[in-house]
Amino acid sequence: MARKIANKVHHKKKAFRAGPKFARMDMNARVMRVLKHQKQEPIGIRALEIQAQVSHDERGKFYDLLETMEKSGEIWKRKNSVVLSRSQGLIRAQIVSVNEKFGFAKPETDGEETKPDIFLPGRFMLGAMPGDTVLVRVDRTKKKAEGESPEGAVVQIVEQNDAPFTGVVVRQPQGYFLRPDRMTRFLLEIEKGQLHGAKDGDKVLVKISTRGDSHFAHKVSVVQDFGDADRAHVCCQAVLANYNARMEFDEATLAEARELEAKGIPVSELTERMDLTGLDIFTIDSEDSKDLDDAVSLERDDEHWFLGVHIADVSRYVRQGSALDLEAYRRGTSVYYADQVIPMLPKELSNGICSLNPDEVRLTFSALITLNLNGEIESYRFVKSYIRSRVKGVYKEINAILDGTASPEIMGKYAQLIPQIRLMQQLAQLLRKRRFDRGAMNITSNESKFVIEDGRIKDIVPRPGGESERMIEEFMLTANEAAATLAMQQEIPFVYRVHEQPPVMKVNLLHDLLNRLGIQADKLMENPQPKDFSNILENVRGTELEPVINHQLLRTMSKAVYSERNIGHFGLVLDNYAHFTSPIRRYPDLSIHRILTSYVAGMPKEKIHKRYDSFVRSSSKNSSQMELNAMNIERDCEAYYKAEYMSSRIGECFAGRITGIANYGFYVELENSVEGLVPMRDLPMGEYEVEEGIELKEIRSGTFYRIGQPIQVKVASVDVSAGQVNFVLA
Repeated sequence: MARKIANKVHHKKKAFRAGPKFARMDMNARVMRVLKHQKQEPIGIRALEIQAQVSHDERGKFYDLLETMEKSGEIWKRKNSVVLSRSQGLIRAQIVSVNEKFGFAKPETDGEETKPDIFLPGRFMLGAMPGDTVLVRVDRTKKKAEGESPEGAVVQIVEQNDAPFTGVVVRQPQGYFLRPDRMTRFLLEIEKGQLHGAKDGDKVLVKISTRGDSHFAHKVSVVQDFGDADRAHVCCQAVLANYNARMEFDEATLAEARELEAKGIPVSELTERMDLTGLDIFTIDSEDSKDLDDAVSLERDDEHWFLGVHIADVSRYVRQGSALDLEAYRRGTSVYYADQVIPMLPKELSNGICSLNPDEVRLTFSALITLNLNGEIESYRFVKSYIRSRVKGVYKEINAILDGTASPEIMGKYAQLIPQIRLMQQLAQLLRKRRFDRGAMNITSNESKFVIEDGRIKDIVPRPGGESERMIEEFMLTANEAAATLAMQQEIPFVYRVHEQPPVMKVNLLHDLLNRLGIQADKLMENPQPKDFSNILENVRGTELEPVINHQLLRTMSKAVYSERNIGHFGLVLDNYAHFTSPIRRYPDLSIHRILTSYVAGMPKEKIHKRYDSFVRSSSKNSSQMELNAMNIERDCEAYYKAEYMSSRIGECFAGRITGIANYGFYVELENSVEGLVPMRDLPMGEYEVEEGIELKEIRSGTFYRIGQPIQVKVASVDVSAGQVNFVLA
């Protein structure tokens, strides 16, 4: 009987046979040959060793190979057997969030089209935590509605994420627990003796110290205690630690910066540059700016505008491969949050030798652009130059000149520049009109500025935005476009600023929302162009729906990123765009300055490609990630300070506008830009019908709460640590 069964198995799967060349292959190739022959069937590790003809001397290497393949997710190990992961239909993914009863994993794509996140029931997660790399088997038997996530199960944790994360200490009868800030929505036990001085209600940084078989079996230990979680500045310190923000410069970087500042500018350097000190060049920034990296000049004749955008020549000081360069690369960008800044470069450069301070000779990289009277770029050139800024221009002062409210003192400060300032206003208005005429969206945002004293927020005021801010924006856009156009025409490697078309799924959701609001949007269903989105915005301009549609359009758009491949900029409606104008605070700008320096020096294109092809890929990827981290830090810190501000206003009433509808309540934004939730549970008793994204309606009374609707609310509760504000109806 045993022989008959064995024969059946033998006929079902043809045995692996090694050909004459097999023994001459290296061990890795022999192992892969056997595994591929197995197809979907696991093979015992000992059988694999025998069939792959692993010699006694190769055994150590064999087991190291299996361990490497298991960690990479290439094979799936079950007890004492292994099988190729792809033969089992397993997907390598990363856990992105975990709730008490479920989680989500994002599949790795290898540059392919983005795949939807996979829904994971809690009992099928093997205790995987956010950041873990896992192998997931998707359940193909369960039919999902369009747009709904596929369901799966974790079969193997390939790599555990050991990065520390933040949360708040919570004391309970059975001990101390951590309430994580993000991605994990349940309490984690803090190991006994691992509080390290932290108290109930403190914001802390922790690491998982013990992994269990389920989420609730994990334990953590405190790595750093930041203090009271009800203080916004404490929460900001925690979020900076969570993103590994580099708060201090190492000694090697500082030594380089001090040496460069001490050397100053040698006369020999100036002889090789274009002397622009005779031009009326000046900076325009906010009053408290210290890192002045751009200055402008403008002249006009009967047929042309001659725009000069003069940028601090940071690449002259930050040489590729230097300590300064490596540190700038790691940071990627300066981080601005609340009233603080974490600079990309030490102050000796950012506020010193590179900053275009008034009445000081500074080295610059100038974009000299000729435009016709319609505002079209006719020609441009990029030159190494040196300037002497006439004055430190301030936005609000120049706005006062332009609107006729400037004091005699301000008029005196800018006396020799006033004719040029008025010319700049004319050109900027022309450029702005051209931008909107080609379909760029005129999206406005309710930005605010914090007034902070002794670490506590005292007030939230609107961030001003006037004519001079718009002038500088248009001039910088023009220089950025010229830089990218040069790179495309000369076919040199570059770091472009690109913006893809919005995802189809998001456009469909926006279309549905607009239709329900009675806004004509059928063009969005037929390869929508920027002009189509712009027209929608203009149709609601001045109505109560304007801020809501502004917000929804921003949510619909893809995020702009840096890339070595130029695919154009959808939002700006430009074929060529890059970031050239802020090398003090953005590494991609410094990157293209370095490339353009080689180009204007006459380096052959072949050599430029050899030197920069791999550099632009790494710079683009790293800069995009560092920018995303900086945006998250800024967003989180802003939420903490807004919550702290509202914590002293519990019980007060405010006017606001409904900005979002969900099945658990609706969101309201106040005039001071604070947004909070009116929970469903706090609405008057009744039977509510939810049209998600549009309206919440009480069926019997007909009372409704609709997106865009003005409303009076009262501050009910605040959680500073979570950056959350809850309202009730006033």
